[in-house]
Amino acid sequence: MPPDAPTEAAPRIGQRLRSIATLLNPEIMGTGPLAMLRRIDPSGIPPEPALHRLLARSVDDAAGTEEMLSWTMLIHAMALAAPDRIGFGLGLGRPLFTAGYKEGRMTRLLEARRDELALLVPRAVRFLLAHGERLDPDALAAFVLGVRGGGERAETSRTALARDYYRAERDARNSLAPTPSPAPPSSPAQGAPS
Repeated sequence: MPPDAPTEAAPRIGQRLRSIATLLNPEIMGTGPLAMLRRIDPSGIPPEPALHRLLARSVDDAAGTEEMLSWTMLIHAMALAAPDRIGFGLGLGRPLFTAGYKEGRMTRLLEARRDELALLVPRAVRFLLAHGERLDPDALAAFVLGVRGGGERAETSRTALARDYYRAERDARNSLAPTPSPAPPSSPAQGAPS
């Protein structure tokens, strides 16, 4: 794969995610299909018509099983957040930190192998949503597609998520740090000539 391929693919992935987000509106999709997408097991590709309708719109016809599994997971996660809890441009680590996602859970997510993502990603998304945060599909896709892609791409995705989480932790600590009080004005020493 040429070095510039990920940057060329990123806008296409973003466009697909925005299209899916639009379609995950119950007024467009219907409440029944949306509920089914929320209940699917993302460790496989279930024969759910609403899922396959979205996969047909968002995944190339030549996509292999790995790519289909990744997109199934992304669609499931977005359905959990749809329609009102999807927010692009938020990142993933910062909202997880803000929601109170503990470091141990973050470590498990960061160390997850591709087959473990089907369990850990929906749990993280549910946690995020249960604590009043929104899901950024772009950031989630970067993580899921990266880890499932393996190799250097997986490490880059893990590092990006960890960096976002720990920067949020740093910023929270900095905002709680006491500001130094100004030094009292110096006064001439007693008995010294002025």
